[in-house]
Amino acid sequence: MLELSGQVGFRAIDLEALLVRSGASAEQFDSWFADLEECFTRAYEFEADALCDAMLGESRGARDWREGTEAALTVLLRFAAARPDVARALVREVHVVGGEALAKHEEVLQRLASAIAGQCDLPGSEAALPWAPSFIVGAVEGVVSGHLDRGEEAELLATAPELMDLIETFFVGGERNAE
Repeated sequence: MLELSGQVGFRAIDLEALLVRSGASAEQFDSWFADLEECFTRAYEFEADALCDAMLGESRGARDWREGTEAALTVLLRFAAARPDVARALVREVHVVGGEALAKHEEVLQRLASAIAGQCDLPGSEAALPWAPSFIVGAVEGVVSGHLDRGEEAELLATAPELMDLIETFFVGGERNAE
């Protein structure tokens, strides 16, 4: 569902195309889901949680906030580069579907923003501003979404240094500390 949605857009999906792609029968679909929106939502919930957990898991194994943030960012960028259709569904099509899927989207973004906020105890950190963690998450999502919309998923990993510079602006006032 997510791959197809990312390729053609959620509104362009019909049940027949989904069944052909999945190999499921109409009877199976009807026993699992009430409609296409519920199918998208369940797939979205699974994939969004898995990606968020992978990002947060990578960041927990790091020595410091910078390494953890870079590790989480790398997980996201690699995912989006490797699975651009699914990534499009996660960042764009979820807004088309709305409802429970969008509520899950907001929950995941809040989890990521809370993880960033937990790192905001550095002296002079701009991220102490209440909106800063959400801004950082939204900015990263915007960069990923823009690259996907332009078909530039191969360039996503190259955005990591610039995104880290943006993030560091909030953590250390834009001055990179030597490691």
